[in-house]
Amino acid sequence: MPDLVLKNVVVADTNYLSRVNVTVADGVVDSITPWCEAGGPDGIDCGGAWLLPGAIDMHVHFREPGATHKEDIRSGSGAALRAGVTTVVDMPNNTPPIVNAKGFLEKADCVQASGMCDVLLYMALTSDNIGEIRKVSRHPTFAGVKVFLGATTGSMLCDIETVARAAAALDCLFVFHAESEDVLREAARAFGPGRSARDHLALRPVQAAVAAVRQIASIYRPGMRFHVCHVSTVSELEIIEAAGGITCEAAPHHLAFSDTMTATAGDFAKMNPPLRTEGDRAALFQALIDGRIDCLATDHAPHLPNEKTSPWPLAPSGVPGVDTLVPWTLKQVQDGRLGIADAVRLLSGGPARILGLKDRGRVEVGLRADLMVWDPESSWHVSNADIRSRCGWSLFDGMTLAGRPIHVCRGGKLVY
Repeated sequence: MPDLVLKNVVVADTNYLSRVNVTVADGVVDSITPWCEAGGPDGIDCGGAWLLPGAIDMHVHFREPGATHKEDIRSGSGAALRAGVTTVVDMPNNTPPIVNAKGFLEKADCVQASGMCDVLLYMALTSDNIGEIRKVSRHPTFAGVKVFLGATTGSMLCDIETVARAAAALDCLFVFHAESEDVLREAARAFGPGRSARDHLALRPVQAAVAAVRQIASIYRPGMRFHVCHVSTVSELEIIEAAGGITCEAAPHHLAFSDTMTATAGDFAKMNPPLRTEGDRAALFQALIDGRIDCLATDHAPHLPNEKTSPWPLAPSGVPGVDTLVPWTLKQVQDGRLGIADAVRLLSGGPARILGLKDRGRVEVGLRADLMVWDPESSWHVSNADIRSRCGWSLFDGMTLAGRPIHVCRGGKLVY
């Protein structure tokens, strides 16, 4: 007997839109068979809604350990799961930072106890911790190594020579915060300390991202697994494409908003890398449409409202995103900017491939039953009051996005 039957659904990322029944047993998709209006197995009648694989967000900051007043593993993963994100990968710039095996394993224990969705982990690269990374590289929650080429939240700067040495020694995924520290420091000297969020783009200019991506490409060799986080300009993409084999992600906030938003949102729109000009934003969105971006990821970095309203420059950088990743992406499908197959690739198939998660990312017999049922006619008028992340706000407040999933299934279990 199946553990779950989803009746009258459309597996929307295939070339046909016929209605089917999907059975789940032992945590995986067991069968996909034609739906018949009369009779058939008992189960949940989904009324012709679309069945999509659960989203995978490979870039989140759930703030545990060290800043759980902003978010913790349970609150962040619960918000993600409610919105159709069934797997996340959490960053290591915690307090203390995750740079050794002891800290990694303690955080892995927390994930095991508190994670509502699947939570995988990165360890940060430092000048002397290759041996520590090796100790945990086969742990089931280990997803790869995070490299900070420029200063952001935390203090784990790493030079490109250390990265080259580590990449030669470790067979794993390397994900990069690609902003050149040298360029950032030069910008600060030239511009001064800044006065408000409007100055953030000048303090973290496009040249910082481009210089860092050039460094990454200069040491890349075929077979290395290099991934550039939160690309915000087409100039970065051009270098990545010329290198061949490097993957990248874009964040919805860089695709949806430009630097003019700081005029009204202030430091709520402050993040690293910053919002770019409208020309950069439009060109990046066109690159998304053209299939030049491998996946979407949120860089979910929650801070409480009272922190974001602190005087400049004390207001921290970062915005939340797990609540809105799936609704924003599916809104692009509703508006005809993306096809549903594109959305599935960006939300699920692409990150699964990059992370090496061969058991998920598609709706297919034999794969893990991480699924969401979504009404393609639905909508959600976003309100801060309806944000599940502990921070309780979103840059998308007041906007209309696609509706959140009707049902979410994680590992064969119906959780929403």
